[in-house]
Amino acid sequence: MTTPPYARTGTRLAVGLAALALVALGTLLALAPAGVRESADDGAPVVPYWQVLLPAAVALALIRLLPPRAPDLAPAVVDRRRLGAAVAALLACAVAFPVVVGVADVGRSEWYHLVKVLLLVAVPGLVVAVTRGATSAAWAPGAWRWWAPAVVLVVWTALSQAAPWVPVPDYSAYPVELVVAAALATAVAAGIGEELFYRVWLQTRLEALLGRWGGIAVATAVFALMHVGTRQGQGPVVEVAAALVAQGSFGLTVGYLWSRYRNVPLTIAMHLVVNGYLVVVALTR
Repeated sequence: MTTPPYARTGTRLAVGLAALALVALGTLLALAPAGVRESADDGAPVVPYWQVLLPAAVALALIRLLPPRAPDLAPAVVDRRRLGAAVAALLACAVAFPVVVGVADVGRSEWYHLVKVLLLVAVPGLVVAVTRGATSAAWAPGAWRWWAPAVVLVVWTALSQAAPWVPVPDYSAYPVELVVAAALATAVAAGIGEELFYRVWLQTRLEALLGRWGGIAVATAVFALMHVGTRQGQGPVVEVAAALVAQGSFGLTVGYLWSRYRNVPLTIAMHLVVNGYLVVVALTR
């Protein structure tokens, strides 16, 4: 296996961002001890920290153990200059999205998903096409790339979505058609769009430069910070810390899932579940 050109930098970034996440958790325990709101939906419940972190911890352990021995599917650098340009352009898109949403104040409008598709799918897709060939992907055939992540997905879903302690949202105040339309838009823009951008495109290229954990850490941090908003209602420090812990723990889980198995459908499926499982339960009960 070829050593990534910036592997040491990747290790430092991974350690530094892990320390930042621990500081964020400590900040939350001090300033918001009851928990965090994982969703930006109106009336979203406050979730205790153990409910946020337990599914991620179990899923991460299962990803490492299933199977105990598996080929390393790390991407390799083919053209460092082209790869650097691609990573820079993708990171620019990652920064531009929350900035545009904030400046244009479209976070709660119908334009939000359109802006997301433009800046996280359309423009990055063009970047990926133009810089194609900058990396080479490792490939390993075998059923393990399907059954192992499927087991992880089922167990993670049971703990994070279907467990008896998880409250089911109440959408009775909204027309069913509106809820379904919003869920479908979220599935396309977040479930599919965010996974293509943050994991398949950005993280893969970062892994080629920084190594597995450096790539996962940077992509996860960018993904988490994209979710900083006003859902906690306790000021910017709590908002940033909550995003790093709540969305960061999910991003770490799905990032490791992608890095170990390179299975696009099941990586997207995990994001679809986190956004849509409870909506389906609420509409069908």
